[in-house]
Amino acid sequence: MPRPRTLAAALGAALVLPALATLPSEAAVGTQALSLTDCEMVLDPFFTNQRISDNGTWSTTVTLDHPSPVPVVSGQTANLTLGAIPTGDLPEPLENVDVSVFVLVEDGRGFEFTLTPRSTTVPLVTPGTPIDLGEQDVDDLTYADSDRYGLAVKDITVGFFGDAPDGRTYYEYSCDQVVRGAPLVSVGVFDPAAAAQVFLDAFQVTQGESVRFRGEDFPNTVGPVTPTVGGQPANALSVDDIGFFDGQLVVPEFAPPGQQEVRVTYLGETATTLVTVIAKKAQLGVATKAVKAGKALGVTGSLFKPGEKVTLKLKKKGPAKKGTKKAYGSSVTAGPDGSISKAVKLKKAAKGSWKITAKGASSGRTAGSAFKVT
Repeated sequence: MPRPRTLAAALGAALVLPALATLPSEAAVGTQALSLTDCEMVLDPFFTNQRISDNGTWSTTVTLDHPSPVPVVSGQTANLTLGAIPTGDLPEPLENVDVSVFVLVEDGRGFEFTLTPRSTTVPLVTPGTPIDLGEQDVDDLTYADSDRYGLAVKDITVGFFGDAPDGRTYYEYSCDQVVRGAPLVSVGVFDPAAAAQVFLDAFQVTQGESVRFRGEDFPNTVGPVTPTVGGQPANALSVDDIGFFDGQLVVPEFAPPGQQEVRVTYLGETATTLVTVIAKKAQLGVATKAVKAGKALGVTGSLFKPGEKVTLKLKKKGPAKKGTKKAYGSSVTAGPDGSISKAVKLKKAAKGSWKITAKGASSGRTAGSAFKVT
């Protein structure tokens, strides 16, 4: 069983920096009923390490009142309240007892640290008479990285250091929570000195489609922000109280294809990243699959950008008879709904199988179709 006796002052295995003054903040308060198991009482685990009891259980309620949001490297004070602490496994009464509580928590980021309130002196601890310490202060909680920390209780240890008939004696009572529960509280930590950053979960995305998009270390003021992709506004996202956002970026329907800058500017801070925009496919059709040489071919299409120039290329497959043509070019402007319509006259067109392609000048969208000249 782990022995959480030392408070980790900097979370996330980062370096401890000089603490700043505690700043005013709202409170994140959580209360949780816990069913702890594998409880054991040990006499002086540092030296004697004699097990007095084991395989016990303890049902208690824990409340944590923690400031949130808080700045990085700022010493914070939280308030911890445990339910009645059982003493039935103590083998003897103790007087003038320093009672210490150690609550090991996971932070939701893959790390652990210990909440260590100030010890409380109890005049007499009698086996079988539970102790209620009330609300206890946990000082100098320092977070080294901006993030959202979901603090979940992993185990609780209580130390009893008091006068026994044979002299000053230390007992330790430790219990585990076998299954990690939901976070007791969620603590937001912001870093006003960090440069804002943005992250996409994919390197390329198709026009009109979405991709997970995250931002960190913007000003910690709640509000909306609108990213741009290739200079075109995308959908709005919400910055939270630690300057983070996490959502879906919907690439504009007609964002320029190719590598484009994704830019977020919020309250004077800007962050960028790159994404490759893939053009969506347009649609193209012909009025008839067979047209006589010299006649006009009716061409229609859709899903182009309204108002853009669409280039048409017609090309015969295979060889052509001398004196006939095997390629034509034309263009048309897409209408307000992105559709096109054009009649291309096939003067001196070579007989055989043909292919027609269309490409939007700004959207990069392409489409193709086939027909025959008879």
